[in-house]
Amino acid sequence: MSTARDLLALILLLGATVLGALWLPATWLHDNVVERDGFLAVTVPLADDPQFQRTVSDSAVAEIMGDGRIPGWLEERVTPLAEEQAENLTGTEVYGTLWEATMGELHHALFTPGASALDVDLVPVIDTILTPVEKHLPIDIPRPESAAVTLATIPDVPLLPALSALTPWAHWAGPAALVLLAAALLVAGHRRTMLALAGLGGIAAGAAVWWLAAGIERLVPDRVDQAAFLGPIVQVFEDRFQTALVPQGVILLGAGALVMSLGLVLMGLHRR
Repeated sequence: MSTARDLLALILLLGATVLGALWLPATWLHDNVVERDGFLAVTVPLADDPQFQRTVSDSAVAEIMGDGRIPGWLEERVTPLAEEQAENLTGTEVYGTLWEATMGELHHALFTPGASALDVDLVPVIDTILTPVEKHLPIDIPRPESAAVTLATIPDVPLLPALSALTPWAHWAGPAALVLLAAALLVAGHRRTMLALAGLGGIAAGAAVWWLAAGIERLVPDRVDQAAFLGPIVQVFEDRFQTALVPQGVILLGAGALVMSLGLVLMGLHRR
């Protein structure tokens, strides 16, 4: 009878270990990647990054100079003026609004099956650039009715739609692991031994969290991590994931070691 109880306790303890290992990474991914507000909280401040600023401003200048609306005799004068105004674009409300909308489209594209084009309408940006430029010109430059450009092609990431279905339950994984752990200790015939094994499970869960966080770059496919435009954004998420979870993995590992030590001490006292 005691053997059956211990076997059931081990099964419960294994379930608690798995849930404990998944709890912290899944919760972080849900709050910062799957949830749109969390995703935007990370990506919207990236508008200040010079690399992303050049991506948008260079695309806007290319649209201005490449659609044939500017006469050839005026083009040499307009080009430096447009480039100068494009450099000041990033401090405007128009750019901030455009970037936030682009990041919203990026979030949608990441969770849509298949590869997706990340398109952005640059008409408001073009107008912001040309309005001060026209003060130095003898003519008004007509605005385009549409200036949609593709900033990047977002590769298919099949794991993300799956995560969006599973991670809403992530916040319950921690409490569920504690319930399973308590049930394992109550059911076990040899509770001191099971307490030591519970600590070992905590060590395993903490080590798994630490390993996942420390090596997150190796787990992200190169086609995502090195993709044009998307790659630098993904690397920001990798850095934040690592910064948040490496310490938490160490804490979980330490807590498991303490529990295991307590179990071993109780076993030793019982035998004595």
